[in-house]
Amino acid sequence: MDPISAMATASAAFGAIKKGFQVGRDIESMASDLSRWMGAMSDLDMLEKEAKNPPIFKKLFAGKSVEQEAIETFAAKQKAETQRYELKQWIGMTMGRSKWDELVKMEGSIRKQRQETLYKQRQRRRKFVEIVAWILMILLASGLLYGFISFLKGLAANATPEYVVCRLQGCQTIDGEKLCIYHGANNTVDSVWINLHEYFPKEIQCKYDPKNEKPPSLRETFKAIEKSRK
Repeated sequence: MDPISAMATASAAFGAIKKGFQVGRDIESMASDLSRWMGAMSDLDMLEKEAKNPPIFKKLFAGKSVEQEAIETFAAKQKAETQRYELKQWIGMTMGRSKWDELVKMEGSIRKQRQETLYKQRQRRRKFVEIVAWILMILLASGLLYGFISFLKGLAANATPEYVVCRLQGCQTIDGEKLCIYHGANNTVDSVWINLHEYFPKEIQCKYDPKNEKPPSLRETFKAIEKSRK
């Protein structure tokens, strides 16, 4: 259902009604055409309401079509009002005001019937589409957020750290001082001289210094350091 189709139906029915008046047909014999015209008028009113309050996703992703639809609806409503005025004048001059009042009541019944059937179904479909769109939007946003976080984690994992955590491997007293050896990631090795009675931590931050070969044993390390101090 769209304003152009609704207006086309209204114009076709209005043309048949106008021709009927020209050949002297009575209202009862034109009931089918009047019903079609009134149904189209009701559809245009409903489309006008929808155009004034389009779904949020339609606003976001179909901005131009929303504006175009609003313009088409407005133009159709103007043309429909012209038809309504002409029809009221014809009936008022040929059959009296009471006959027009009867047609207005008939139109009200048609609007009510369409509201309880066609328009309710259309509203349900519209709400269903909006719910599905929200779900898809949330899933898409979650996927993008997960991908972005994974990308950042990948960058962090591939980045070369300046410092790494080194854990205590052992300590030995040399020349009245305590020497502690720490090992970190990728064979990073660090040593710390500490006073005999000073607390030595289990972990320290070492400057990242990766090596291809496994570091020497503690015994070999301590022996090499003792030799270098002689």
